[in-house]
Amino acid sequence: MENKLQKNNVVTVRWWDGYIETFEVNEVRAGAYLLWMRLTNGKNRYVPINQVRWYSLEVESHQEISEETEITIITKSD
Repeated sequence: MENKLQKNNVVTVRWWDGYIETFEVNEVRAGAYLLWMRLTNGKNRYVPINQVRWYSLEVESHQEISEETEITIITKSD
């Protein structure tokens, strides 16, 4: 899987306790057990997949997104 990066990407995580957390990231990679994100401030964030209900790379209807923010396009390369 190849990540095509644009300006800023939005990742939303819904934890098992119902808390929703939104991250603005430069890069995101999802594996079988771990969601890795490079935040716009340059730090890395690791989220264990088994501790979240769901995560999304799409903008949710309730989110306010700046004009600079774009969505990650993930393509599968052969």
